[in-house]
Amino acid sequence: MSATQVAAALFRLQQLDLELDRLKAEQQAISNSLQGSARLQKLRSEYHTAQQQLQAGLQTQKEAEWTLEDLNRRLKAQEQRLYSGTVVNAKELQSLQQEVQRLRAQQSRQEDIVLEVIDATEALQEMEKRKLEALKQEEEAWQQESATLLTRHSSLETQRQELQARRDQLAGGIAEDLLARYEKMRRTKQGRAVSKVEQSSCQWCRVILSPSELQHVRISAELQTCTNCGRILYYDR
Repeated sequence: MSATQVAAALFRLQQLDLELDRLKAEQQAISNSLQGSARLQKLRSEYHTAQQQLQAGLQTQKEAEWTLEDLNRRLKAQEQRLYSGTVVNAKELQSLQQEVQRLRAQQSRQEDIVLEVIDATEALQEMEKRKLEALKQEEEAWQQESATLLTRHSSLETQRQELQARRDQLAGGIAEDLLARYEKMRRTKQGRAVSKVEQSSCQWCRVILSPSELQHVRISAELQTCTNCGRILYYDR
């Protein structure tokens, strides 16, 4: 295989490698995306917070209602004593009347508190409902998106395997030392070890080749490299 043919083979190999790199990068991006939707995680967190707030609100409502029930029982008991006629002592009767008035005032305040707490709990229930609906919608959308991503990933894998087979076949016809040189240059030169010559210049760095350099690229028995960027030069006759 002549130097020109080797350069041509390495250039084709590079094209396959670049396409393989692109496919692998897209597959990795899809794999990262499949780890989970940031919006879905955010909505789950918000729904969890809404649930906790609702539970706290319901507990507060229960406690307020229990307090009101206790006041109602105490007030009823004291009113029964007051109106039963069993208390005849004037001082004790006055004290009982004051206690009834105090309990009625507490009852009124507690009724207001219960109403406020109920309103707050209903608002929390509505909030939790909205968060749940938003979460369900996002989960449905994510299921569809992830199915599309999985299909795309599978398609990319098929393409990658086909390209890899072509790459292996092409690489098998290149001498090991030249292949090793190409691989090393690929690692150190941004994935591009070979640069095509177009209009008498290196396609990669745009440096114009002198007539003698161009002649060497065309007919030399050895691979020629760009004096500026160091990449292997490939001249397409």
